Amino acid sequence: MLFNIVEKFYTISGEAPNAGAPVYLIRFTGCNLDCSYCDTEYKNEINYTLSFDDLVSDIQKAIHNYPSVSVLLTGGEPLLDDRQEALIKLASVLFQTTFYIETNGAIKISDFTAQNVHYVVDWKTPSSGYGNSFFLNNLGSLRPGIDVIKIVTSLDDLSVVLKNIEIIKKVNPDLGVYLSPQWGKISFVELSSFIIDNKLPVSLSLQLHKIIWGEQRGV
Repeated sequence: MLFNIVEKFYTISGEAPNAGAPVYLIRFTGCNLDCSYCDTEYKNEINYTLSFDDLVSDIQKAIHNYPSVSVLLTGGEPLLDDRQEALIKLASVLFQTTFYIETNGAIKISDFTAQNVHYVVDWKTPSSGYGNSFFLNNLGSLRPGIDVIKIVTSLDDLSVVLKNIEIIKKVNPDLGVYLSPQWGKISFVELSSFIIDNKLPVSLSLQLHKIIWGEQRGV
């Protein structure tokens, strides 16, 4: 198959479990959602079209040039259409490479067996416009210590966030959960205070790439 890609570059991971770590980011074209706060309005651009072998070669070169870097597959939605099976195959071919797959939570994840693949799964809140999109059956299959849930929230979403965390901890009590502030809709102080005041078993996730470089492409 052919992979349509928006952009690819080295950067500092901005969110969730590997925040602050250098990554080789590959942004796939297209998404099945169109969230109100989406910060990649260019997600439908096609700037590279790579075959499977081309993609393997591209990642191998990136790892050769920066041996300690992990690979972040994002979008858009990297698991869209028939890409999911191909990306699992990619991870099996490059089995010594660590992959993080950022997915929007609305798609059934078909394979949780790859130990070098970490799923970072969003649970969309109502302010995104897709508050009912989360594929709940994924929740029990996510692997504590390997996969995580990330919830991007505004001030208006906080009551729903509490309910979602309660569901997560009931179904998969040891699963890591990250709360991330919706840019411009809740302050770092407000979200931090919300976590502490409610004694939540979660971690704060800030979009470090925006803090470092501001809101721009290619970072």
